[in-house]
Amino acid sequence: MPASKRVGVSDIAKHAGVSIGTVSNYLNYPERVSDTLKEKIGVSIKELGYTPRRNTPLPQQENAGPQLIGYIMTDIEHSLFTFIHEGAQEVCEENNLQLIALNASSDAQRQSELVKTLIDMNVSGILLSTISDSPEDVAAARAANIPIILLDHTNPRHAGQVCCVLENNMAAGQIAADELIRIGCRRIAFAAHSFDYESVQDRQMGVEKTIAHAHGSTQLELINSKGLMFEDGYQLGLDLINRMKRDGLDAIPDGIITASDALASGVISAFHEHEGPRIPEDICVIGTEGTRLDSNCPMPLTVVSAPSVDMGRKAMTQMLDYVDNPAAHVHSTTLIEPTLIRRASTRAE
Repeated sequence: MPASKRVGVSDIAKHAGVSIGTVSNYLNYPERVSDTLKEKIGVSIKELGYTPRRNTPLPQQENAGPQLIGYIMTDIEHSLFTFIHEGAQEVCEENNLQLIALNASSDAQRQSELVKTLIDMNVSGILLSTISDSPEDVAAARAANIPIILLDHTNPRHAGQVCCVLENNMAAGQIAADELIRIGCRRIAFAAHSFDYESVQDRQMGVEKTIAHAHGSTQLELINSKGLMFEDGYQLGLDLINRMKRDGLDAIPDGIITASDALASGVISAFHEHEGPRIPEDICVIGTEGTRLDSNCPMPLTVVSAPSVDMGRKAMTQMLDYVDNPAAHVHSTTLIEPTLIRRASTRAE
């Protein structure tokens, strides 16, 4: 590991093959960890040279319980948000804070109810992976004098300035399109649903800009996948197979960028199971999340990976500054850059 990068709890967890929560228990509640896991974690700590950093805890009221930070995630089934949780939890563990996570289940009304719940709990701060523009939720936290930071979304319209930490989604679209063009794709499709989601809009914009500036006759097709789950991608794959059988291989895209990795997994599975186009010989497929995929995907997927753990770390670091220095804290929007991970679903150069 580079000397410039401080070893954190998530590094230990990855090295030992356990969860961050298990490492946290090892450090704080060792009686909850089995002897086998204690040995594995101890070896990792020694090999990585981890030294716990204990900052001065946030000020507590007399007889108050542990300082709590609330994190409302859009959907717990999406690993983007659980990765964000890991990064935020790592910073909390190193600063004697407790992180409580709540699931909005992609429901805006439920999200607002959870914000009110955290306000009633008088948490020290709220991290909000907001579903859409949520000025009312931001205003509610502000009215209660509770710092709030948005994740995976920019500052809401019609709301005061607030800190935001998100992936550079436009860059994600650009990276995916650049890669397909580089390997020779000329009929590129962007498949997505919920085009009103800010992250999807930004990825689409990145794809469109890249193709508009591409040399040659690169074409773009926008496909409404009618959902972002595996089943939606599977149906899209069947639709493309039917189009190919009717009009020929040249009638379908030779490169597909999907707004979710599950969508890409469904497309690939349909092709494999129904004698569809060959991947990557006929069609290359790229996802734009870098999430944990289940075993449904029949081949390793090329992705533009979201820096989700870093998003959680950065958001929680900003929260600490916000809470410790409210008068001097400057609200800002932080874009964290994604990275391309090449795998079998795209052709080599």
